[in-house]
Amino acid sequence: MNLYRTYVELRSAPPALRAVRAARRAGIATAPRFALQPILRLLSRDCASVIDVGTGLMHSLERSRVKVRIGLDAHRPYLTHRRVADAVPLNAPASALTELFVPGAVDLVTAIDVLEHFDAGDADGFLADAEQVAARRVALFTPRGHFPQEGHDAYDLGGEELQRHRSTWEPEDLTERGYAVVVLRGYHGPWNSSFVEAFGADAKPRDALVAWKDVTNPLRR
Repeated sequence: MNLYRTYVELRSAPPALRAVRAARRAGIATAPRFALQPILRLLSRDCASVIDVGTGLMHSLERSRVKVRIGLDAHRPYLTHRRVADAVPLNAPASALTELFVPGAVDLVTAIDVLEHFDAGDADGFLADAEQVAARRVALFTPRGHFPQEGHDAYDLGGEELQRHRSTWEPEDLTERGYAVVVLRGYHGPWNSSFVEAFGADAKPRDALVAWKDVTNPLRR
């Protein structure tokens, strides 16, 4: 399966590049679901450091090519079981981001499957903090639209309360906040345990969103 995924992602690299270029021009573009990793690589290729907020077991950092990697999560057991030995684990909530890091501390701030766990108002506060800490870019990944989740911890590590979904996001919600958006068609489906928990194994796959905002930080290193 890993070889197949690698093959499909390599095939997805050209459409990923086209989608990123189109989203920069028009605000919203579409891409196949396996384009996520190629898109994230494109968004990080000019970055030397990254903070991954809500990192969980650090799956998002596992394949990152960024030199300095920091994974922040409020649930300590996730970090104890992290998959990346050479990334820095930081046990703290997302709300502490600007207390822990000065403006422009890292090139890139990522939040993969995180935004939907905030209430809409809290999400705006988090985005403002992330944009302050990032010197170059903030990158997000979130389900598109309604994706109910009351407390399903796919890792079975006691983080159910942190896994509840509290907001829904459409492309326009993010473009209004200055983000470029790529819609990943049919990203979530029966291969995802959270999807099965929410919709059932026979439900139609749902789209996901990858979005980013380039920031101009006066303290860019």
